[in-house]
Amino acid sequence: MKLRRFTVAIALVALVAAVTTATSVARSTSANRLAGLPNTCKTFGNGKYVIASDLPLQGSLRPLAVQIVAAIRLELKQMKFKIGDKAITYASCDDSTAAKGSWDSQTCTNNANGYKTVKNFLGLIGTFNSGCAEIIAPILNRAPGGGIAMVSPANTYVGLTKPTGVPGEPGKYFPSGKRNYARVAVPDNFQGAADATFLQQKGIKSVYVLNDGEAYGSGIANNFVNACKALGITVLGNDKWDSNQPDYQSLFQAIAPKSPQAIFLGGLISLHGGQLIKDKVKVLGDNSKVLLLGPDGFNDSATVTDAGAAAEGMYVTIGGQDPNALSNATGKAFVAAYKKTYKVDHLEAYTAYGAQAFLVLANAIAKSNGTRASITKGLYNQSFPKGVIGSFKIDNTGDPNLGGVTVDQYVGGQQKIITVINPPASLAIKALGQG
Repeated sequence: MKLRRFTVAIALVALVAAVTTATSVARSTSANRLAGLPNTCKTFGNGKYVIASDLPLQGSLRPLAVQIVAAIRLELKQMKFKIGDKAITYASCDDSTAAKGSWDSQTCTNNANGYKTVKNFLGLIGTFNSGCAEIIAPILNRAPGGGIAMVSPANTYVGLTKPTGVPGEPGKYFPSGKRNYARVAVPDNFQGAADATFLQQKGIKSVYVLNDGEAYGSGIANNFVNACKALGITVLGNDKWDSNQPDYQSLFQAIAPKSPQAIFLGGLISLHGGQLIKDKVKVLGDNSKVLLLGPDGFNDSATVTDAGAAAEGMYVTIGGQDPNALSNATGKAFVAAYKKTYKVDHLEAYTAYGAQAFLVLANAIAKSNGTRASITKGLYNQSFPKGVIGSFKIDNTGDPNLGGVTVDQYVGGQQKIITVINPPASLAIKALGQG
């Protein structure tokens, strides 16, 4: 009896040792597979190959970023976390800080330097903010193996892909001489042209412009100013708002004597945009008196959260279709699946674009020979006749051939679709300061 107990005890010890060893090996394998991945990341799946998203998961842009992450996970789940014959680990990475409440340049730099060291890192979905893309794109462009492919769901700054007059753009983002960046969002020259067209349709003759000073904010503001001038709308000023200021009453008091019929905010809600809106209403009157218009940087549920009642009547745009109004079969199926899976009744502005950005990257991976260089090359000249966001192509610069811009309005704390504007190509060129 004692011998039998002793034998059983030995067997149990051996079993525990085997399980412990297997667990340690699994952990070691996982650690090796993800070695170099930034500590801002949370992983899903356990495949050999890694893709990541780089988004602001803290601050006012968190609602948009969280839905983009969920959209990517939904698409991967439907693919059983496989792209072609490659089993995938997906890393959701944060490029923001709690202190800033928005994207952070040092975090963007650290993330990018981490991605390029991960052995089987195939591509990045991101960034959300154009300023962060300006940092990450050239770092990934120089990554070993021919650069790392990068597809943004939301970058709209024109200079990332096309000349803008800013010295070195866009070449400085591709120091290797070969491009590695694409996007599915409509560039800001189209959005700026559409926003100016909307004001013209509303009978607006004069506008005062404020911008947040970042790549996206100053870029969309300049595109809008150029388009307004082309349409004969008087631009009374184009000034930067300081996101570190506690309030903006003095700023609007200085604007008031010029009696603008409209205010345009070129920038992000996360950069103290809520207070900016509150003080606009407090000094100049509500948005039915002096029209308030913002681009996609304010097309965010956080605008209502941060600005409260002052957001009532404000117009906001998005370059492309509002995801809640997708009418194509693939888009409608995505929206239905997303709502059912995550029990929500409203999609944020770039949720569907997050899914589409993933699919652009996934298609390039699936058609590649597995090397980073092959994946990057495959980003360009892709066609998506049945895309989530509609039928479109990615051109040889990485831009989509989409031009429609949706105008929404905040009514009763909810977004209401007002119209879709397709600005003429000639006006989009003038928005660049050309033509």
